[in-house]
Amino acid sequence: AAGVVEARGLPFRAVAVLGLAEGEVPASLREDAFLRDADRLCLRDRYAFPLDPSTESAELEFFYEAVTRPRERLLLTRPRLSSTGALWQASPFWDEVLDLVALQPQRLTSESAYPLGDSASWAELMEGLAAAPGHKRGWEWVRSVRPDRRSRLEEAARLHRLRRLRDALSPFDGDLGAEAGLFTRRFGAEHVWSASRLEAYRACPFLFFVAAVLGLEPREEPVEGLDARQLGNIYHHILEGVYQAPGVHNPNDRGQLLDALPEVARSVLDAAPQQEGFRETAWWDQTRDEILGNVRRSLEALADLPQEFTPCLYEAQFGLGEQPALVIREGDDRFRLRGFIDRLDRDATGRLRVIDYKTAGPSTYTKKAVAEGKKLQLPLYALAAQEALGLGPAAEGFYWHVQHAERSSFSLARFDGGPEAAMSTAVQRAWEAVRGAREGIFAPRPPDGGCPSYCPASGFCWRYRPGFGG
Repeated sequence: AAGVVEARGLPFRAVAVLGLAEGEVPASLREDAFLRDADRLCLRDRYAFPLDPSTESAELEFFYEAVTRPRERLLLTRPRLSSTGALWQASPFWDEVLDLVALQPQRLTSESAYPLGDSASWAELMEGLAAAPGHKRGWEWVRSVRPDRRSRLEEAARLHRLRRLRDALSPFDGDLGAEAGLFTRRFGAEHVWSASRLEAYRACPFLFFVAAVLGLEPREEPVEGLDARQLGNIYHHILEGVYQAPGVHNPNDRGQLLDALPEVARSVLDAAPQQEGFRETAWWDQTRDEILGNVRRSLEALADLPQEFTPCLYEAQFGLGEQPALVIREGDDRFRLRGFIDRLDRDATGRLRVIDYKTAGPSTYTKKAVAEGKKLQLPLYALAAQEALGLGPAAEGFYWHVQHAERSSFSLARFDGGPEAAMSTAVQRAWEAVRGAREGIFAPRPPDGGCPSYCPASGFCWRYRPGFGG
């Protein structure tokens, strides 16, 4: 395949020109809103500026070049329907050709089958035979020449039928129960989980399988500037640095925090492109100012919280390095958990408040999300601080949304039954994920609101439904 420019002047036996629909070939042109054509012509004629009209197009010449390249055959095609199902008008080039040649276009639909005698490839032949299952001579010829072709077609048809049975699990729809022994060993009692992996399974078992078992990553288009992960890391580093700055003797003192912020932020932001691996854009200075402003508002809002709790630990890790993992037991069974706790506060009686920083907004961090097992991290981290690290009883905890400078509507203390009930609910939902993974149950389950664009299976999952970020 080649573009018209690459094919210019070259002869071909056959040429296909696709997409002869209005707005496609030729493409729709709009006058430049910033420099209108009349102004362009004035600047060109009066001051010899090298400007052409913004609506000037060479597509007529390109089309002529394309249709004069073949020696023997020329194929012109156009779509009849747009993506919305509306009729799509033909290109003026298409209409002009029909005025000049005595040919009747052949209309093909998704249900059209190729005449077997016109098949130019195995794909066309098999498509035609699939539409004509009673064509014995054709099937016999395929069986004698390429017997594997029919068996592959039959297997593909069987898989397609199985996929359409949404309530009937099969090995082709995420039911790998026949290999449960393999998954039980892989995710056994000594396997160390993370809260994000548990949440991934709860969101969609197939997402978990593709990412955690197959190790696939989403195919992302390169973009300028920061992505969400990089931005989150920067916010975490700045907040951690401010609270531990030499001049901050009272981490509840707004003045000390704000005095420390500029130097800490400058150091983190200067190192961010190299450390996080992104290229500075022309907007980087404005992005730095925005980050600094968001952190300042968060520091002020955090300082305004009731001061019965005082920050005492930052980035407290468990299940990493020399720190013990959180071991959650049920009878003779158990699973292990690791992670980093962004911030721990303590009151005068030794009770703990857990704060987890988030870049995203607060809308999905609700009591319902915790009860349904969609958000497990905070209550599990509170349990880890209480039991694995032995720092004291967890009395409160919430997510802190840095860019909004506000806490989540969910908190440990506000959960029905209090912190113990929240932690117990999270443990129960985590066990459901662990057991599902051990049993080899990885059926796709699109989340409410659609699938996230970062799912590594977005390019091939037959149940992928674009949703938030999609």
